[in-house]
Amino acid sequence: MVRSVVITGAAGGIGRALCQRFQKDGYIVVGVDKRECPDADQWLDIDVSNLQELHEAAAGLTSSHRVAVVVHNAAVQPLAGVGLTTQTDFIETMRVNVLAADCLVSAARESLARERGAVVAVSSVHSTATTQGITAYATSKAALEGWVRAASLDLAPDVRVNAVRPGAVDTPKLHEGFARWGENVANERLGILRTRTPLGRIAQPEEIAAAVAFLAGDESSFITGSTLVVDGGASARLGTE
Repeated sequence: MVRSVVITGAAGGIGRALCQRFQKDGYIVVGVDKRECPDADQWLDIDVSNLQELHEAAAGLTSSHRVAVVVHNAAVQPLAGVGLTTQTDFIETMRVNVLAADCLVSAARESLARERGAVVAVSSVHSTATTQGITAYATSKAALEGWVRAASLDLAPDVRVNAVRPGAVDTPKLHEGFARWGENVANERLGILRTRTPLGRIAQPEEIAAAVAFLAGDESSFITGSTLVVDGGASARLGTE
């Protein structure tokens, strides 16, 4: 039986690239998303904030699939600052961005251990340096990287757990976020992103998928509890300059 990977947020820009990359690498791809996942071999129509449903579905997969890799890519980003984010939005952000990863690992833990498998979480540069108005998102990504470190100890030596920390990625979600300011301002901000990134551009989804695939594969067999920064050098630059 071919080994399988479970990918959350599989219908988004990075999610689709992840599906395509893991198919190329020979995995059966199970995509988890509220939206249809055209690039997955199997689609689980699940809202990952529903942790009970997510756990039951993932546990069911282990009876018919060799679940060897879990990639937690799903995320929500409410646009509100400190004291202005509703409790409902804050809690949902933590459920989707952090608790869903723990839920999946709980359900698939035995299969992951049998396969000497890997867990990779897609974090964000906002885990360490952020901007105004996305308090819940920044908090959740910092928490996710904390979870990665803890999980790497709890699941060792059988399962490796790591994170990828992307910077700006050229996805529909990024463009939609900028579009709220109008076309002119959106284009200006995209230009600023490029000029403030030492490599002079923003990432393509396939570049994030490649980093995730590396951390899930045999070539990173002695890496666990780590976060791989894939931001074109953006976080190396002093923000005050």
